[in-house]
Amino acid sequence: MQTPIPRPLLIKSPNGIHTLVPCFLDRSKMSRSIIRSLARLAVLLIVGSLPVKTIASSCPCNYVPIKVLEVISASTLLIELDGSRETVHIAHIRAPRPAPDSSSDSTWCESEGQKAFQAKAFARSLIEKAREVSIDGRQVTDSGAVTAVVYVDNLSLGQEILYKYLAVEKGGANIWCPS
Repeated sequence: MQTPIPRPLLIKSPNGIHTLVPCFLDRSKMSRSIIRSLARLAVLLIVGSLPVKTIASSCPCNYVPIKVLEVISASTLLIELDGSRETVHIAHIRAPRPAPDSSSDSTWCESEGQKAFQAKAFARSLIEKAREVSIDGRQVTDSGAVTAVVYVDNLSLGQEILYKYLAVEKGGANIWCPS
């Protein structure tokens, strides 16, 4: 009796890789569904035998726990970090001002002052309820001002204030005073 010569069976995997697998079965007597099932099984066996490289992901953040001593405004906090006090401006947001910067400031209005009060109260309530407050991305500007992303129980305080429309993104237009 002769040894059967394997016929190649072309298998295409979902990612487009074509593989020729030797097949000792007489395809003329097999139904298409059996051939498809065998092809899928062959793909699973081939893919299952490939080496897999596992990549572990973790947060690249460098959160530093802080103690908030005072909420100066919705975008400015007095904190204690490593035993020293410093004023930190929340990165990427501009909060409403409680009062005009100078007597000639024509861009400030009463509704901005009211929003400033609401924004400060909201920031204070989030900080008071928090189990942990931390900062990340601390930067000191040329003028000596410190900015950082402030996290309250791993949520960005700046983003939470933005979600409530109590601040705008840095460089954004004043939305509190009608033009």
